[in-house]
Amino acid sequence: MCKNTTMSKAPKKKDYSSSRVASSPAQTPNKESSSLVASASEGLGDLKKSRVPIWPEWNEAEVNAEKWDATKSKDAKGAKGSHAQLFEDPEGRVDLPVSLKVHSWKRPSDYLVNKVPVVVENECAFDLTTANEHLLCSELMRWIISEIYILWKACNSGISGSEDRAVSVETTPGTWRPWEHIYSLCKVVKGHQPLYNPYGKYVLKLYWMGAWRKVTIDDALPFDEENKLLLPSSTNQSELWPMLLAKALIKLANTDLIPGNRRELGEFTIIHTLTGWVPEIIPLNMRCVGAMWTFLRKAMPRFQLKKEDSATSPDMRNRTEPLSLNNKSPEKHKDSAKRKGKDIDQGRKSQTPVATSGQPNHNTENVMVCASYLPLKLLERKTSELGKMADSSEYLRQCGLSQLCSHPVLLTQTRVGPLVAQPVAAPVPRWKLIRPHRQHRPTDEPQAEPAVEKPQEFIEVASPFLNLKLKTLVTEIRSRKQICSSVLASFTEHNENERENITDSLQSEQADAVEPTEVTAEDKKKDERPPSDQTASETQSTSVDTPPPVCVSEKPALQETWVPLEHFTHCFQTLLVFHKPNAYPYHSQKSQYKSSVSSRLSATALSSPNSAAARQSQYPEEKGSYFLVVDSLQRSEILISFSALLHWGETLEEKKELQLRCGVLTVEPFSWKSLIYQLPILSTHTTACKAVTLKLQPGRHVLCFHMRAVLGFHVHLYSWTPFIFGDEEAVMPVLTKESVCFVEQAVCIASALGQVVRCFSSDTERQAASRALTNTHFPPNSPRAAAGEHMKLFGEATHKMFSKALDRALTSQELLAVQALTLQPCLTLQPSPAACSHTHSHTHTRTPTLEHREQPGTWSERSPTEAEERAAVTLQAGLRGYAARRMVRAARPGTKENLSAAKTLQEMWASVKTDLKKHAISLLGYMFSESPSCVDLYGCREDEQSRISFSEYSVTLPDTPNIWALIFREVFFVPKDTLLVAKVYSPVVSALHVINNDTGEEMPKVFHKVEPHIYKSNQKGYTFVAEAHTGDVPIGRWRMCLIGCRQPLPFPARETPVNSFCVKEFKDYYIPNEKYIICRFSVKVNVDVLGTVQFQTSASHVHLRMTVLDHEDALTSATGKGQVIIPVFTFSADPDSEESQEKEDSEETDTHTLTEPSSHTHTHKYVVQVEVLHRSWAISEAEAAFIQTLRHAERNEIRVSPFTTVGGDKPEEVTAPSSTDQSSNDGQKSNTPKSSRKTKEKEKDKEKDKEKEKPVAKPASRLEQALDTSKPHWTLRVVCEQAEAESVCVKRDMERQEQIKALKMAWESADPGRAVKALQSRLQFINKCVRGLTGDGPTDGADRRDSVFQQSPDFQDMNLFNAAQFAPMDYTPYIRRTRSQPLLKDEAIAERQRVERSERIQEFRLQRDMVLERRQQERAARRQLKRRQIQLYDAIQISLWEHRQRVLEAREEFRQRLLVEETQQREEEAAHEALRQMEQEKNQAQATARKSAGKKK
Repeated sequence: MCKNTTMSKAPKKKDYSSSRVASSPAQTPNKESSSLVASASEGLGDLKKSRVPIWPEWNEAEVNAEKWDATKSKDAKGAKGSHAQLFEDPEGRVDLPVSLKVHSWKRPSDYLVNKVPVVVENECAFDLTTANEHLLCSELMRWIISEIYILWKACNSGISGSEDRAVSVETTPGTWRPWEHIYSLCKVVKGHQPLYNPYGKYVLKLYWMGAWRKVTIDDALPFDEENKLLLPSSTNQSELWPMLLAKALIKLANTDLIPGNRRELGEFTIIHTLTGWVPEIIPLNMRCVGAMWTFLRKAMPRFQLKKEDSATSPDMRNRTEPLSLNNKSPEKHKDSAKRKGKDIDQGRKSQTPVATSGQPNHNTENVMVCASYLPLKLLERKTSELGKMADSSEYLRQCGLSQLCSHPVLLTQTRVGPLVAQPVAAPVPRWKLIRPHRQHRPTDEPQAEPAVEKPQEFIEVASPFLNLKLKTLVTEIRSRKQICSSVLASFTEHNENERENITDSLQSEQADAVEPTEVTAEDKKKDERPPSDQTASETQSTSVDTPPPVCVSEKPALQETWVPLEHFTHCFQTLLVFHKPNAYPYHSQKSQYKSSVSSRLSATALSSPNSAAARQSQYPEEKGSYFLVVDSLQRSEILISFSALLHWGETLEEKKELQLRCGVLTVEPFSWKSLIYQLPILSTHTTACKAVTLKLQPGRHVLCFHMRAVLGFHVHLYSWTPFIFGDEEAVMPVLTKESVCFVEQAVCIASALGQVVRCFSSDTERQAASRALTNTHFPPNSPRAAAGEHMKLFGEATHKMFSKALDRALTSQELLAVQALTLQPCLTLQPSPAACSHTHSHTHTRTPTLEHREQPGTWSERSPTEAEERAAVTLQAGLRGYAARRMVRAARPGTKENLSAAKTLQEMWASVKTDLKKHAISLLGYMFSESPSCVDLYGCREDEQSRISFSEYSVTLPDTPNIWALIFREVFFVPKDTLLVAKVYSPVVSALHVINNDTGEEMPKVFHKVEPHIYKSNQKGYTFVAEAHTGDVPIGRWRMCLIGCRQPLPFPARETPVNSFCVKEFKDYYIPNEKYIICRFSVKVNVDVLGTVQFQTSASHVHLRMTVLDHEDALTSATGKGQVIIPVFTFSADPDSEESQEKEDSEETDTHTLTEPSSHTHTHKYVVQVEVLHRSWAISEAEAAFIQTLRHAERNEIRVSPFTTVGGDKPEEVTAPSSTDQSSNDGQKSNTPKSSRKTKEKEKDKEKDKEKEKPVAKPASRLEQALDTSKPHWTLRVVCEQAEAESVCVKRDMERQEQIKALKMAWESADPGRAVKALQSRLQFINKCVRGLTGDGPTDGADRRDSVFQQSPDFQDMNLFNAAQFAPMDYTPYIRRTRSQPLLKDEAIAERQRVERSERIQEFRLQRDMVLERRQQERAARRQLKRRQIQLYDAIQISLWEHRQRVLEAREEFRQRLLVEETQQREEEAAHEALRQMEQEKNQAQATARKSAGKKK
């Protein structure tokens, strides 16, 4: 038995680096294409194995050069017979749905005995329903057949076509043929004809993941146990195109991940694969019926009756009207349908609905709408869902559809009103129009309002399975023969017991799939044997029941029916709107796939049950972010097509184990100037491909797209509005420009200003133009309180605009004209814009301070008097008054000054008019920059929030891997207060610090990122410091982008940033101490140095604090965890320090100067101190042993070299006499004079200092040896610029040790040998005392003491110690005495102490009980208080309710009184009215009687 192989082998496809996508066959691919690039660490050989082996993009040249014969392989060499050279799909056999059980696979030559296989035979029409009833139990097969029919009708006959028969494709341009997707033994040309390939190799062109793909298959076809083909076929089974096309479609559909395995198809659509049309899936519900109907009326043709034939209904002949429950019985309806069959067939060709005329509907040409419904969920347990399914099933049955046979249907047109036109009313005779009857007679009885008849609204649907009697849905249905004869009963009816059997069969059919078996040799020989009379029965039993060649059935491919709108949402759950991409003029696309994915499953991986889950958890999802900028004055609609690749090459068992993780696309507003997260405005999930429509209001929008999928994704945007879609580098330059709304507003203001200039001398026209200008730049709904400031700002902006247009400063006459134009006398003469910009940049490159005018020398040192101030105020008032009068005269029409100002303004406006748009933008831009609050007055205020201005700075990363490095440090000056965002782009882990140099404070951070902050202009600027931890391969550049609102942005102190720094690094092991100080290092500088200090520990959980001290006063400090950094600190040099002086001081070092205090009062003494906080550096037992070893080594080093220098230098030579001299001259002074000894010591010290400066080979110390990284250690780094490296000296702070050493050296230099003599005399005294107390016998302690001293290297040649014993020490003085006489503790004393202790315990218990009791009382009091408060609240509520009831009762009583009075008044009025009528009638009767009496007379 040969098992059904899956795609376990990696297909040998050519590797493509481009991922270019074409939206449709006729559309040119977009230039913005994303490429599939592998990671740099992969080799070229591993790349082909590890890359996702997706199907390659379509390439006509490759298809034309395709070899159509079978490729030789290892399997082909060992094979025998005719199958040895047949092509086999390298991806393996296609996985069919679980509802179809494959028994064997056959080639066309195996089951076609009497016919020669062909790819396509009938090019006019085809029938995929007659011969495929056994496949309708599969949802996937139904969708394939339905969508092929739908696409055939939509492309060839049109949605609103006039005929249901197939259109001749030879004469119809732009038709679609499904077999044109197949290529075999032919070239890629228009209208090609694929031929049958005896080798079985076929290439199909299908659209998948945003591109047309080349999918290669073989012609091995699946069969079931009854020898029935399990792929769709036409009535002529020798025609191979349906099977080949369906096989390739199933291969692509297998990439869709279906949730829960309750369906065979997810969001994969056949129409999208065959055409590239973008599918938009819209869910339907009862709440959106109105919106859905409006959309369908716009997107579809509208039904309209022909005027010349309105008596008969065209749709009664070719369409089936949905039946209601009140219609005739099914039997009667069936009989009536049979009687009218001939009329229906004759009426199909004569009468059809006509679409509404008028302007062509743009949506109907570019959109195709379908609807779909889910299969009947027999396993659903919710009662509400069962009720909905029952209603849906009933409504579908009325329309001729079945919920068991779920499939998509085509929506062709909409209809409002009846199918039959209303009969024309008979004309009314003219004599009836003279006095027409009243339609409404007045009456005093109340009448109900006439009911408004709701118009009849219908939607026409087309389906290939309309009124289809399903015989092969499930096994039980196949066995039953009782089928309802009614048209309504479109599926087999069952009783309740049989429904349970159907449920069990569906469960077993979905759970278990029978493994296909291999076709035996005997069956193969029987199939190859020619048919004869003797073997006719055998041939009939073994071969496929091939029906005789018949023509295509006369029935239409798609049958139509009308569905009422109120039933539509009950019948269908989703709308499938297919958008044609070539109709959109603007589109952009991005693709991203995993660069490395494990190779296909091996035999070992297949045997392990958790292989799929392990592989899925091993590789994270592929994520990507892109940005979209839309700037338009109209509303924008952007169609977003999102495709996700979730799995590849898994078997059916592994697909069940995979966790459903759909591809996710979210769209959210974005701003580089804010860190506030904004809620997404659009979110969609898909397992294959889905499109959504993004609707945006007029204006500029910046959106961020976040995509996430398991293996890769593709996103494509279509729109009628221009847009920019890409990464930050493509989007950010667009946002530096002004928005369209801003430009339009600015041009409107400038145009209104030009109108005022043109009619400046006319009084009437100028008033209207000035009013229009005011309403343009200061809208009427603006707050009146800010009108004055706004008018002043507008005047300044106008002044700036004219100066910029003329490129010079305005003259006095021009300034007067501008003042008269804006009515702002405060405008003054200003320098030209070029001079201002030059002066501004020059001053800020030198110092960040503003330019001030110099005062006269006589006024610089004194303040003005009161008289002088009054005189200055008087002069200023006079000048302002004179300027205001001149401005008023120039603004008054008819004056000489006005004519001169008008002429000047027109001359100035001519220079503005040459580039009106540019100067208008500068006018409004100046207003926004000077007064940000005025932005709220205009409609473009939201656009200004997205406007940015940025500058970039980049440096190269260091080449050394796995180190800490300072990569950027520059000082930036801020010329103007501005909102600034610093964004870092780095291939390695980095951190940015921003320090205010004036205050020394660091800018706040959010999630280790510098938050947006308003940087104010200061004196010393801001220092930007960036640190990084290089990875294994530090490749790339570090880049920082400073983003602000408008220019000018902060500028660096240097044009080129410095990237080379000098790092002084110190490492050592961590040795705990009582003060928890890790280390202390002193820093000395010759000049002012800007430095960075970083400290790092081997344990990342340690809390640290690093402090910079100056004479033990803390200047600055920083805390951290695992590491700590002081980004910027200025180490100042001493005021009077010079390099020459430092050299002389180093050469003339004297020992007595070390003890004297410094004579300089302004000297600096910097110490960097690091300490552990909260005792957070815990030491394990193994580390404690290692630290103890280090401590012993330090002690031994101190004992060996008691006068060693700092840093482990060469020990000093101690001039001491020999051992013999020391013993003979004991207790005597040396004969050498002190002066000569001091001079010799000074000379020796100078020589030693010179030797220290030379690089003498020193013994290896702990600092110089390589540290063991597994032990607790630390690293200190002091970073400065390379040019200042020689001016910085960093070393351990050994001041206390040096002071002690200096004291010892001074004491020794005063009397050489004094220390040795003092030690000898001390030891002799100790030995003498010990012998006198204990005798001459040595003890073990004495031997150990002697051995310790004898091991000392400095005293090995001297016999200083003799055998001695240490007397026991008397500890009585240190014992505390409480009484004069000692007292023995007996039982009585112990009992008394025990009683006292028990009494104290009892007393404590009593006090504790009292406290607890008091607490209980307080708790009870609180509860009582709470209860009283609740009762008080209830009483208040009851009292309130009672008062309210009294008020209501009084109100009701008053109302009743009013009603009684009103009733009595009405009764009185009625009585008066009755009396009046009686009198009137009596009077009329009397009058009538008089008239009759008069007539009688």
